[in-house]
Amino acid sequence: MEKRRVLVCDAMDVATLGLSKDFEVDYSPNMTRDELAAKVGGYDVLVVRSRTKVNARVIANATNLKLIVRAGSGVDNIDTDAAGAGGIEVDSSPESLVESVAEYVVGVMIALARGTVSADASMKAGRWEKGRFVGVELRGKTLGIVGMGRIGTRVGEIAKVLGMKLLGYDVADVPSDTLESLGCKMVDLDSLFASSDFITLHVPLTAETRHLIDGRRLSLMKRTAFIVNTARGAVIDEAALIKSLEAKEIAGAGLDVLEAEPRITEVVTAPNTITTPHIGGQTEDAQAGAVGVAGAKIREFFG
Repeated sequence: MEKRRVLVCDAMDVATLGLSKDFEVDYSPNMTRDELAAKVGGYDVLVVRSRTKVNARVIANATNLKLIVRAGSGVDNIDTDAAGAGGIEVDSSPESLVESVAEYVVGVMIALARGTVSADASMKAGRWEKGRFVGVELRGKTLGIVGMGRIGTRVGEIAKVLGMKLLGYDVADVPSDTLESLGCKMVDLDSLFASSDFITLHVPLTAETRHLIDGRRLSLMKRTAFIVNTARGAVIDEAALIKSLEAKEIAGAGLDVLEAEPRITEVVTAPNTITTPHIGGQTEDAQAGAVGVAGAKIREFFG
């Protein structure tokens, strides 16, 4: 039996893919886009993370490619239209990141509510400003969840244990038993923004969700409300968010994603923000899980 050739072009532990001797795996984590376009034609499977952009040029050269798998969540770095036109299946492993991202969201919500990052910076600067940092509890507050998929639902489960009230929004139907178990009420997006004390975003980046959170929608938020984004940076209009923060129209924001990442934009210096370099799923547990799930999907595809 001829071996299936697999090209892994982002950093990961290839052994965790768990591919048998029926697969020949080449590992090139620093491959450039030009190198990828030149070499991809010799492979059956391409495995990527977020670094590698699989554009139409790459796919046009992928004469033998049958499957592209992203070890992680989302496929916005892959031209899925070009892949589909070429008969190439695209898959990912978002289920592996659920716990890590959900825990990150709740951690950032607590840090925003208590001013933890600013208080730490103040101490490191040699100041004891106990009276300045008066926070709020999460208990009794309303959390608005935009996108009730795996991660949004898991955030809701943790928030419920913390005593929060839940509002949800999704363009897809959410199972009634899920909503009942969470005690979550589904509302329209404007109502969610107007009624929530904390808002967390869990939607993919599409033409419809780009700048879904614009100046008008931000203006609906309470002045005491916080927003957290671990989805994709362009879901929020960063310029509008900066204006809202500078004008103190909202209390703060936690951003794990930026519009132009990895380029650092002005929003990182906006008032009352916590910004991190897309690390929501960056735990040892989640990263190993993402690669393992990717390997399982490769085996299943050729099974």
